[in-house]
Amino acid sequence: MKYNKIIKKYIKNSTIQNVILIIILFVLWFVMYLNIQNSLKSISKININNFNNTMNHYYYHLKYISLINDESLLKDVNIKSFFVINKYGTIRKSSYPSLNYKTINNTPLFQEILKKHSGIFLVKSSLFSDKKRVFVGGAYNKTFLLGELTNLDFEQDANYHFSILNENNNIIYSKFNLQSMLGKWLIYKKRFYLNSYTKWNDLIVATSLDITYPLITNIIISIFILSLIMWNFLSRVKNRKLMNIFEKEFSIIIKSMEKFLKELRVLDKQTFLSISEKDFEDILKPIRDVKFFFDDLNEIKEVESLSIKEIIDLFDEISASTEELEATNKELEDLYIQVEKAYSDLENSYRKFSSHLSAIAEKYDEITGSHIDRVAKYSKLIAEKMGFDIKFVNDIEAYAPLHDIGKLMIKHEILNKPGGLTTDEYEEMKKHTIYAEKIFGNDKRFEMAKNIAIFHHETYDGKGYPFGLKGDEIPIEARIVALADIYDALRSERPYKDEYTHEETYNIIVNGDFKTKPTIFDPNVLEVFKKYHLEFDKIYNEYKEKEKNTDIEQDYIKLNLH
Repeated sequence: MKYNKIIKKYIKNSTIQNVILIIILFVLWFVMYLNIQNSLKSISKININNFNNTMNHYYYHLKYISLINDESLLKDVNIKSFFVINKYGTIRKSSYPSLNYKTINNTPLFQEILKKHSGIFLVKSSLFSDKKRVFVGGAYNKTFLLGELTNLDFEQDANYHFSILNENNNIIYSKFNLQSMLGKWLIYKKRFYLNSYTKWNDLIVATSLDITYPLITNIIISIFILSLIMWNFLSRVKNRKLMNIFEKEFSIIIKSMEKFLKELRVLDKQTFLSISEKDFEDILKPIRDVKFFFDDLNEIKEVESLSIKEIIDLFDEISASTEELEATNKELEDLYIQVEKAYSDLENSYRKFSSHLSAIAEKYDEITGSHIDRVAKYSKLIAEKMGFDIKFVNDIEAYAPLHDIGKLMIKHEILNKPGGLTTDEYEEMKKHTIYAEKIFGNDKRFEMAKNIAIFHHETYDGKGYPFGLKGDEIPIEARIVALADIYDALRSERPYKDEYTHEETYNIIVNGDFKTKPTIFDPNVLEVFKKYHLEFDKIYNEYKEKEKNTDIEQDYIKLNLH
């Protein structure tokens, strides 16, 4: 499995997705709650108004019937029987003449009525039988007007129910088959209701809104969102484990190579004459039988094993030529040259390792093309013209391609985003310089590579990042790569810009524009660029031609395959 694929997967399953999903979940429930509360508040207001009008309507008819003795009006208002009762419990008037002057002062109904000193009331009690009935009434001229209701129906919509409770929360009227009802929520016959209570005289008017369908819908959506969150979380955990595996395997490779170099440094004439593969057993053993999870690390392991074999073969040749070594100083000098070549091969192994890391970085950043190779050639050209020794020149060519290695830890969608970056995205992109330090660690062999990767965005005038260094505080290798990187970036096409010609790029670097100023470059490096800028253009065009030929060859191969 390729490391860049792990990074892409890790970015895709980031914590931001989970946070967004959780916010959506909360918003979903909050919107549902507000919608239900608004509906319930509106319906409750309508219900209390309707109930108030109905009760006033009953009271008006009771007074009217008590004055004109027209009991035919009872049917019009769904009143089955009518009573006028004094404060002593005597029925002064009734729709049943046989009940006139009968005393009911010991009945539960009268005890209920007696509590109502004023206003309109509604009670549920028994009168002359055990069956409880609903009575509407009101106080009038030191008497109580009472009517037995034959039918009550306040609902106008199937999505809600209307209930009337007394001060003890006992139900006087409701379509729910319950004795009492109290609380915000109600579950009845597998339906969910949200209740709203309003005080009316001595009564409590309850409106119960059916929220079954929106509640079930939200639960289903919530289960789906929570499943996505869990999937993201598990995927993130898995990717973290893979990254830990990479760091562990990478550490094994680095430690093995460090041990190999240490062994070579302590070799002398006596030891390398008798050296064999057993002498490197402690180095090869930890990595020989290990099958690394990442293919790139397996390739690096093979490079190290091959280097050890080449060293041993070389030392075998030196051992076989011992007599010739002792014969003449000339032969001894030649053999030391071979030893130097062996050390050079080791340096090449490090550079090959560097090349593998560069390849990983290039594959991860899909828009770079041959950018890192060109930057290496520009940097080598500048170093040569500034008079640095051959080792410095070779090293900067080998390690300049690693200047953006820290981008392995930058989100892929930010790295290859078309158009400009947001402020937060730009700040995250700038962190690739800091991430480079985590990748290289404290290996002295990679000190130049680390300097380039960390400091190549520092500017000579001190306005760069990440630390705002200025002048000679910035390592010279980073100052060289900085100009090479900017030159190639200007020449290259990006999702957010077209490519510039060499003349346009030269003018921007030497004279500046709205973004790039000549003061950001080391003056010595800038002078080399001014003098040899045509060679920069030559390098760029050579690589462009190579890319073009490669595309033609690939198209030709595809055509033949078809």
